[in-house]
Amino acid sequence: MSYNLEEQDQLAQLRDFWDRWGTWISLLVAAAMLGWAGSRGWQWWQQHQAVKASALYAQIGQRMAASDMAGAGAVCAELRRHFGSSVYASMGALELAKGSAQAGDTAQAEHLLRWADAHAADPAYRAAAMLALSSLQTDAHQLDAALASVKASPDAAFAGLFSARRGDILALQGHRAQARQAYLQALQQLPADDAYRGSVALRLQAVGGRS
Repeated sequence: MSYNLEEQDQLAQLRDFWDRWGTWISLLVAAAMLGWAGSRGWQWWQQHQAVKASALYAQIGQRMAASDMAGAGAVCAELRRHFGSSVYASMGALELAKGSAQAGDTAQAEHLLRWADAHAADPAYRAAAMLALSSLQTDAHQLDAALASVKASPDAAFAGLFSARRGDILALQGHRAQARQAYLQALQQLPADDAYRGSVALRLQAVGGRS
C-alpha cells in the first residue's frame, strides 16, 4: 500500500510540474525542431538554387558554341536576374562578355563586365572584369577610362596584373617615367615564379627601365 501511495505522490508531482511548465517545454522543443528543420531546409534550398544556377550557366556555353549569342544573352540575363549573387552569374557574365567582344558587340561586353564588377561576391571576378574592361577601353583608344578601370585591384592576387596594365596604358600615353614605375611595381607584386614577369621586364626595358 505504501508503494502505491508513493507512486501516486510522484504522479501528482509530475502532473503539477507539467501543469506549470509543460506548455513552455513544448514550445522550446517545437522551436528547436523548427530551427533544425529550417537549417536543413535552407541547406536544401541553397543546393537546389546552385543546381539551377549551374544549369543556366552551362546553357550559356552551349548557346555560344552554337553561335546563338542572342540566346546566350537571354539565358545570362535570367541567370543574373534570379541568381545574381551566385558565382555562376559572375562566371556567366564574364564568359558572355568575352564572346560578345569577340563577336564585335563591345557595348554588350562592357555592360556585362560592369555588372560583374558591381555584383560579383568574389573579388577575383571583379578584378578579372576590370582587367577585361580596361582591355576593351584600350582597344577603343579610351586610355583615360582604361587607366581608371585598373586604378586599384579589388583582389591582392591581381595587383601585379593591374600594375602591369597601368604601365601599358601609361606607355601608350607617352608617360614613360610613370610607365617605368608601374612596371617596377608589377615586378615587385608578381610572384617570383610567375612566367608573366618576363613579359613585364621586356616592356620595362622598352620604356628605358631595368628590372
